[in-house]
Amino acid sequence: MNAVQFTFAKTSRALAAISAIGVATALSLASPAGAVDIKWSPADTFEHMVAIQPGKAAEVCGTIEPRLPVEWRFTANGPLTFDIHRHSGSEVIYATRSFMTRELNGRFSPTFNFDWCWMWSNESEAPVTVRVELKR
Repeated sequence: MNAVQFTFAKTSRALAAISAIGVATALSLASPAGAVDIKWSPADTFEHMVAIQPGKAAEVCGTIEPRLPVEWRFTANGPLTFDIHRHSGSEVIYATRSFMTRELNGRFSPTFNFDWCWMWSNESEAPVTVRVELKR
């Protein structure tokens, strides 16, 4: 191996390591500490409130059946990035996404039974409290 090939190989390894560290850091900043399971009340409702620290996220997840569509809404005291998503292997499939919003509502009726998550990410410098209400 000549000097140019050696330098190229060394640079490639260093860039790959930096890239891996960057991806891991980004994921750790956006990943929630733990998803809250959606537990339906006898009245087919679910409510949850949480304070999300800067750079962190929160999510509620559960199986949503097509025959039982979910009316949902949330309000927050600061801007949040929001989505409804599910995982398919390493792929994330989004049903909806919204950026820097304080409140939103909708009706969610998936085609098949899957575990779906409502997720909020706090990209601000202060904690933000969010309250979510689901009804099927």
